[in-house]
Amino acid sequence: MSESELTRSKLGIGSWIVYDMGNTLFSAGIVGLVFPLWLTRDMSGDDGTFGFSLSLSMIIVFILSPIAGTISDITRRKMPFLVATTLIAIIATALIGVFNYGISITLFCTAVILIHLANIFYNALLSDISTESNVGYIGGLGVGVGYIGAIFAVVCGLLFYDTQGPVFLFKLMSLLMFILVLPLFLSGRYSISETRVTEFRSLITTTIKQAFMSLWEARKKKVWAIFLFARFWYFSSIYAGSVFAVLYGVETVDLTEREVQLILAVGIVFGIPSGAVWGFLVDKYGSFLNLKLNVMAWFLILGLAALLPVVGLPAQLWWVVGVLAGVFMAGLYVSERPFVISMSESDTVSEYFAVYNMVGRLAAISGPFAWGFISSTLGMGQVASITWLSISALIGFLVLLFAKSD
Repeated sequence: MSESELTRSKLGIGSWIVYDMGNTLFSAGIVGLVFPLWLTRDMSGDDGTFGFSLSLSMIIVFILSPIAGTISDITRRKMPFLVATTLIAIIATALIGVFNYGISITLFCTAVILIHLANIFYNALLSDISTESNVGYIGGLGVGVGYIGAIFAVVCGLLFYDTQGPVFLFKLMSLLMFILVLPLFLSGRYSISETRVTEFRSLITTTIKQAFMSLWEARKKKVWAIFLFARFWYFSSIYAGSVFAVLYGVETVDLTEREVQLILAVGIVFGIPSGAVWGFLVDKYGSFLNLKLNVMAWFLILGLAALLPVVGLPAQLWWVVGVLAGVFMAGLYVSERPFVISMSESDTVSEYFAVYNMVGRLAAISGPFAWGFISSTLGMGQVASITWLSISALIGFLVLLFAKSD
């Protein structure tokens, strides 16, 4: 058995948690805030352009995820792959807007692809630094502290979007990401004992076979199979809702860009302590029960967001939506990762996270595509899109009700 690539020390745990801040900064700042505004305001794009770009990225991630996870398990390496994918993603992000429109979209897609592949290796490192009794707490702490990265993103947007512009923010956020991920890179171990790296051609062949075997074998573990099917539905709604939240607030709700960013900031502030609270609840009551509660909550949150502009409810309720989104986004991530670990063996953690990640990416293909298709292609508007997302979350919740955790 190979040596851990991170130690269960304060340094190992702390560096793993700080990395999540950089990851969250990318998701909230680049994907959720700056890029969609730059694309629609400065480059004359629309919901379809943004949604289809994300969907294309996720198709590639969907194909590469099981291969990346299996290579990690076969080579017994996570840190080298994590470093390579993260650094290239940061460089690609910094170059968005420097070149022409087409190249910039390609760079954005490249960054999205690599960040999501990096998450396979990052999530798998949780098993190195945690035990069965504290995996929920450490995972929850990572999610809660990770929200600070989103706060950095919002603060940067409030300070510099109007004065310096989005291209400056791409560079600034890239620099902040590098600073936040660096501690994990420096504290990880890169020379692992008893590791056998096979010949490259044999490795790729074995990887592809194992990837398809992992998908096929998933059907035999009922709870795991039901979870994966449910995750496709609920994650497609949550992912699309999060990446289109800013555009929905600005274009449909008629909030200003500053108001949307402030609501986002409030949600993030409430999400920080929520991560630790959800971690405690996961350790005490189990990850699966908490997962069901969070998915049900997301059905209600998305439904409320669809209802507000239609019936003309008070604008103050948007602050409630922001708070609830922050709290239950934290709960979702805290509940999922310990559940995946509970389903896997010690030598197949990366493989299970790869399948989990692949299903999430499949959901991330369908969610943004459905939003762009409903809103732009069919011309039904953003309210119809977010209504569909709420229905998808409900389907995911109902599927989870059929499963009982082991």
